[in-house]
Amino acid sequence: MEKIYSKTFLITLASFGATYMLLVFSSRISPVFYSAVGIIFAVMIPVALVLSGRRKFSIFTRNMFGIVSGLLLWGFIGEFLEVRSHLVIADSSYLPVLLVLVSLLVVMLLQNGIRKSYGFAFGHFTGIWGLHMWMIYQYEHLSRTHWSTYVSAGTALILGVLAICLTKKYRGTGRKMALSLASLLLLWTVLEYVWGWKLIPGPYAI
Repeated sequence: MEKIYSKTFLITLASFGATYMLLVFSSRISPVFYSAVGIIFAVMIPVALVLSGRRKFSIFTRNMFGIVSGLLLWGFIGEFLEVRSHLVIADSSYLPVLLVLVSLLVVMLLQNGIRKSYGFAFGHFTGIWGLHMWMIYQYEHLSRTHWSTYVSAGTALILGVLAICLTKKYRGTGRKMALSLASLLLLWTVLEYVWGWKLIPGPYAI
């Protein structure tokens, strides 16, 4: 079962890296290439989501397709459209929309009204959205080095490590994968803060 955690973490991390690097370097090459990447993301989102519902695949594979679909959804809406259409869903004004979507997702998951793989897709998307929104709020309304950013990074680090430790307690593919995804999102958030503090260069500074 520990392999499930590791495989989920590493595959998702590789997907994160590939998504961000593709967006960064395509934006440097040309607007046309960047638009092509955005279109590819838009096409791959429903494809990955559909594949996540195919019962011929294992639970792990279906959930991974869901996780990748959620990441691509963020890459398209949260990154690509922000640059192309100035749609900044990370702005705090979109908080009511985020809260409504999270509430609906939680209710559907509790009532088994949605496939678990779809839950991974939309849970991943809203997870990135929420963490990113809080960080952007701090940067824009406080400062990149405000004391709250250190508290947030420390909290994310503690919760990320806790999620890793909890994998030894829980059994089941879905729970292992959920904890792996949660730990990655939280630890990635710590990395985002480190980039924000300019301790190391971020992807867009390369």
